[in-house]
Amino acid sequence: MTAFLISAAFGVIRQILFNARFGIGEEAAALYAALRLAETVSTLIAGGALTNALVPYVLIAMRQHSSAVSTLISRLLTIVMTVAVPFTLVFGITAPALLRWLIAPGLDPATQALATLLTRILIAEIVLQVAYGVLSAVLIARGQFFLPALGIALRNTVIILTLLWPQASIVTTAIGSLGDSVIQLLLLVPGLLHHRLRLRPAWRLRDPLVRGTLRLAIPGAISGTINYSNAIVDTAIASLGAQAAGLGAMHNALLLGHLPQRLCGTAIGQAAYPYLAAAAIARDRSLFKRRWLWATGAAIMLATLSGLALAFGGRWLIQILFERGAFDSAAGDLTFAILLIFAIGLPVYVMVEVTGRALIALGDARTPLVANLAQLASRITVAIPLWPTVGVLAVPIATVISSIVEAVILGGMVLIRLRIPAVWQGVANEAQVVAWQDRDEQSGLAEKPKIAS
Repeated sequence: MTAFLISAAFGVIRQILFNARFGIGEEAAALYAALRLAETVSTLIAGGALTNALVPYVLIAMRQHSSAVSTLISRLLTIVMTVAVPFTLVFGITAPALLRWLIAPGLDPATQALATLLTRILIAEIVLQVAYGVLSAVLIARGQFFLPALGIALRNTVIILTLLWPQASIVTTAIGSLGDSVIQLLLLVPGLLHHRLRLRPAWRLRDPLVRGTLRLAIPGAISGTINYSNAIVDTAIASLGAQAAGLGAMHNALLLGHLPQRLCGTAIGQAAYPYLAAAAIARDRSLFKRRWLWATGAAIMLATLSGLALAFGGRWLIQILFERGAFDSAAGDLTFAILLIFAIGLPVYVMVEVTGRALIALGDARTPLVANLAQLASRITVAIPLWPTVGVLAVPIATVISSIVEAVILGGMVLIRLRIPAVWQGVANEAQVVAWQDRDEQSGLAEKPKIAS
C-alpha cells in the first residue's frame, strides 16, 4: 500500500506536468491510445497473469531440491521470450491498423499517425514486462514484496524527468515511460542474486512445473486481456464523435479512481495471494476460507471509505491538482462527473481483485476467464446504447454494472468450491502429481502413482 501511495504521488506530479504541457488535446489523446495498445498486448503475453500462475509452482519447487526454482524460472523465461519477441515485432507492424479500427477509431488521421509512432516506441515494454512477470514471482512466492513494491513506487520517476526538460515533447514522454520499465526490472536483481537464482537458456515443455504454470497462465492471460479489453472499449467509446476532450477527461478521472482500487484491491489481493496459494497446496480449506474472507472484507471496507472520500472531495482535488495551463474548469467538471460514477463501484472492483486471485490460488483460471467474458459483453451492451444520451459518462456507468456481473460469478464459484471438498482442491492435487513425477524422473521409474479424485 505504501508503494502504491508513493506511486500515486509521483503519478499525480507526472499528470500535473503532462496536463500543463499537453492539456487534453490531440497529442495527449495520441499518447493515451498508444499506451492503451501497448499495455493490452503486454497483458496478453505476461501481465499479472504470468506472475499469479507461477507463484504456486514456485512454492511447489521450493519444496523440492535447491535448484528447482532456478530450473523452473529458466525454462519458463526461455519459452515466454520465444513467444514475446516475434509477437512484439508483428505488433509494431500492425499498430496502424489496430489504432485505426480498434483502439481509437474516432481520432483524426494525423493523431492516429502520431499514436502509431508512440506505439512503436513503447512496444519494447512488452519484452521488459514479460521478464518482470516471471522474475518477480520468485520474490512474491516467498512473501518478499519490498523490491517489487519499490519498482511500483518509482514507476513514474523517469517520465517526470522528461517532462521537466524544457524541450520535452510527446515523443520524449513515451521514451520516459520505457525507461521506467527498465528501472522496475533492474530493481529485482539484488533479491534474485540473494536467492542465488541462476538463469540459463533451457527448453523443456514436458517439465510438469512448466506445464502446470502454462495451464494457469494461458487462460489467465486471455482473461487479463479480455479484462483489459474493457479499457479498449472505453477508449473507443470516449473517442466517438472525434471528441479528444472525453478521452483526456476519462484518463484523468481514472488516474484518481484507480488509486483506491490499487490500494484496497490490488495491494491486498497481491499480498494475500501467496498465503492463499500456500493454504490451497496444504489442502487446508478452513485456513483458505479465513484468509479469503479477511482479505475481501478488509478490501471492501477500505474501498467504501475511499469511494465516499472521492465523492465529497473529488472536485476540489481535481481543481487543486489539474486545473492549470491548458486544463480548464470545463475539463475539470467533465473529469469529476466521470470520477463520481466510477467511485460508486469501488467496493465491487476490489472484491473482483481479491476473489479472482483466490480462484487462481485454487488452480482455477477458467472461472475468471468466463467472468471477464461476461463483464466485457455486459459492458458493451450497456455502454453503446447509453452513448447517444449521456456521452462519455456511458463509460463509468457500464464499468459499474459490468463489474457487478463479474463479482457475482467469481464470488459464487469460490463459495461453491469451499462448500464441496471434491472440487475445491486444484493446485493441491497438482502439487502431489508434480512431486511424484519429479521423483520418478530422477529415479527412472516407469510407473507413476495416481491420485484418487
